[in-house]
Amino acid sequence: MAGLGFGMSAFLIWGFTPFYFRALGDLGAVEILSHRVVWCVIFMLCVLTIGRQWPAVYSALSDRRVFATLFLSAGLVSINWGMFVFSIVTDQLVASTLGYFLSPLVSVFLGFVFLGERPSPTQWIAVALAAGAVTSQFIAYGSLPWIALTIAFTFALYGLIRKTVAAGAAVGLFVECLLLSPFSLAFLFWLQWHGTGSFGARGLDFDLLIAAAGVITGVPLLLFAASARRIRLTTIGLIQYFTPSTYLVLAVGFFGERFSTNEWVTFGLLWVGLILYSSEVWRTRQV
Repeated sequence: MAGLGFGMSAFLIWGFTPFYFRALGDLGAVEILSHRVVWCVIFMLCVLTIGRQWPAVYSALSDRRVFATLFLSAGLVSINWGMFVFSIVTDQLVASTLGYFLSPLVSVFLGFVFLGERPSPTQWIAVALAAGAVTSQFIAYGSLPWIALTIAFTFALYGLIRKTVAAGAAVGLFVECLLLSPFSLAFLFWLQWHGTGSFGARGLDFDLLIAAAGVITGVPLLLFAASARRIRLTTIGLIQYFTPSTYLVLAVGFFGERFSTNEWVTFGLLWVGLILYSSEVWRTRQV
């Protein structure tokens, strides 16, 4: 039960992060992302020190293959985080929701392409339905849902890459943010130099709100890692849909975003695909 509780807590925190990022919305997506990276480094410094994991950090940094892999995953997670924040501050959270619902089916496709995995016929039908969902958006609006596709592919590729790297969740996140921090700090200092930076300009309460980005980023990942050690990945794979489901409720019910007939068609195709995919995973216990 503890493992399930850790997992649900992680997905619950992730599910309600749009409220937090909307509170920072007038900073802009790039400034929010930069603060997220920097404050996550500071938070993870404390976590790694308490957990005495510095030998593992040194091992990750000194191993060329691990370092290169984490450098690549850092780039993917920065794009994913940035696109997610962008969708929130521009009132397009429904697009992010579509992306995170798509990602498990994109993972099936990437596993076939890069790992030689052979999806079952049912899983292929699920992938085809996901492709149909994207096609319906293209037909309806005359352009690809690029926010959703970027989030889906970066998230799926990130999971694929992190699956192959010899670094724990905490160590991996710290190294990734550490690699991104020079770019983030340079941008934040540039803003401060030009007098347009937000930190220190709106009072202590707002500064603490910005700094909370480190906790909001790090805590759910640690909870997720604790959950993954205690329960089956099959179970985690099924409860992960709680987060994009929450995003959709927030986008439509609280933020007033549009959910037209076109969205019903798109999400309907996708949900049928996910039901097929999830039932197949549960039946075969494929993890």
